[in-house]
Amino acid sequence: MKKYIKKEVLKLLKKHKTNDPEELANRMGIMIIDMPLGSNAGSYRFMKNHKVIFVNSDLDYHQRKVVIAHELGHAVLHPKTNCCFIKNKTLLLSSKIEKEANIFACELLIHDDLLKDYIDYSLNEIANAEYLPVELLELKFN
Repeated sequence: MKKYIKKEVLKLLKKHKTNDPEELANRMGIMIIDMPLGSNAGSYRFMKNHKVIFVNSDLDYHQRKVVIAHELGHAVLHPKTNCCFIKNKTLLLSSKIEKEANIFACELLIHDDLLKDYIDYSLNEIANAEYLPVELLELKFN
């Protein structure tokens, strides 16, 4: 499944010429709505034939980017399944669709050669430098 997801991400990158999740969503006609969501970081909804990503307005720029990438994964891989991203939990979930959305996010946000830029750094140090959850780096490189 990881190879399939990577292939889907590469097709989107080639077509839309960006790996910025928000820009990609806009180019794909997916609406992004920022609003208070309590303990939820974000969610994806398929409503009346429209794809909508809800993002918790309390998130900082970097968290928001990861959440949009994750929810975009649902929009591409599970377009008619409504999904919710729970803060500090979803990156650890083992459900198939959540793991697939995480793989999509890591393939979108993390280039294959990133480790070459950080020789002798731990994944935690790279995560801090790149403002990414270490779980996404582990998913990408382990």
